[in-house]
Amino acid sequence: MEIFRKMSFADSTGDAIPFYHEGKYHIFSLTSPPGTTVYPERLRTTWSHSVSEDLVHWKELPTALYPGEGEEPDASGVWTGSVIYGEGQFHAFYTGYCLTAEFQQTICHATSEDGITWKKDTANPVITPITELYEKLDWRDPYVFYNEEDENYWILISARRLDMPITRRGCIVLYRSKDLKNWSYYGPIYSPGHTNCPECPEMYRMGNHWYLSYSRFSEFVNTIYRVSESPFGPWRKPKKDGIGGRRFYAAKSMQNEEGRRFYFGWAHDRAQQSDTGEWYWGGTFCVPHEVVPSENGELDVKLPREYEQIFGRKTEWEYLPVLGDAKVYGKNTIALHAVESCSYGFLKHKEESYMLSCSIIPREAYDSFGILLKSDKEASGCLYLEFDMAMQRVSFLNLPMGVDPFWVQSCQAVPPATEPGPDGVRVCEKTLQIEEGKAIDVKIIVDHDMIEAFIDEQIAFTYRIYAKPEFETGILVQDANVEFCNISITGK
Repeated sequence: MEIFRKMSFADSTGDAIPFYHEGKYHIFSLTSPPGTTVYPERLRTTWSHSVSEDLVHWKELPTALYPGEGEEPDASGVWTGSVIYGEGQFHAFYTGYCLTAEFQQTICHATSEDGITWKKDTANPVITPITELYEKLDWRDPYVFYNEEDENYWILISARRLDMPITRRGCIVLYRSKDLKNWSYYGPIYSPGHTNCPECPEMYRMGNHWYLSYSRFSEFVNTIYRVSESPFGPWRKPKKDGIGGRRFYAAKSMQNEEGRRFYFGWAHDRAQQSDTGEWYWGGTFCVPHEVVPSENGELDVKLPREYEQIFGRKTEWEYLPVLGDAKVYGKNTIALHAVESCSYGFLKHKEESYMLSCSIIPREAYDSFGILLKSDKEASGCLYLEFDMAMQRVSFLNLPMGVDPFWVQSCQAVPPATEPGPDGVRVCEKTLQIEEGKAIDVKIIVDHDMIEAFIDEQIAFTYRIYAKPEFETGILVQDANVEFCNISITGK
């Protein structure tokens, strides 16, 4: 979001490496050389470093790590890893990338006395692939933490097994150490058989449960998690397994002294900053996502209160009805009546960087209702936050859908389809319990092309729309009577 965009991350940034220490939030992140868009130049990343005391205002520090030279194991890029304070100093474990080496991806190590100036280990690489068990081209994203239950430091590594079907080889490998220097191989700690490679893994304990999160570039491009009562598993899929929706990618987290945990992810840039452009590796940081364990051990996702407080300037808006029966009550409540029909309109305002908050109460709902974002007046081209009563789910729909070519050619009323690429029209979806008379809390942050929705302090979705719309915000009801209450639009 805009707060992060003010950090000097050159043209684009990627994979956050969060680290909390002595009251300060640190973000190391991968930064490509300015102006690069294609492989391999874009992947010759450095480790940028910024620090904050409040999650909102960030100060850039000197670059922590640069790629090596010649035949060094990180000569083609310093890739994702993790930072830990242990054994009397700071340690960074990272992926060394070298196109000309026998092992293109290896685990490397650097140390620091102050967390700012870093010295690479002369023994690099410190862990290389076990080639009789794993592919040598995928051996990356080390995550290190101290496991008090096991009384060892653990390092998780993203890898691909040789004994699995080719698209299902992704696994997470475990090594253990007493001193952060000598590492012993344990084996795969998680091998689900459902992905190409589980990127950016991490593991932590909150309450009575352990959590293992990772990202999948080959299935839905998002960050998901699994839950267990033991760090050794078995790892189970929760009902809502995403930390964010599609394009909230490579997210990793840190926990502060209050026990609050925050995930930091990024949303992909698109070529030419166009809604039809190729999705790039690297993009813009999203708003941090706070996770809170529920009673059953699953993680609820919500907007941190620190970011709610950013938007303190009240923005005036007025309701523009377009279709159907609408009644406006006071200054912040709209009721749409549309049983067996459709009703919608727009909240006219001029903000392009704002937060929309409201409570949505379905009174009699058979089909769906929701929020229109970046919409044309016909509500045919938009990003639609849809609550589906019958399906008990909430989704981001990138409209309009495509139709058979015959109808495009023969029917003037059919608009050109959105070109979503690999994302499809239903960009994100999660199950959500929707009950008549029960309010659903919605907070949506829009920062020009970036859109982030936080729903009922349970679910978060992220997406990017570059085209400038006719209307930033609207509401729609299909075969339902619904009240939109406590509507507020605030700017910074």
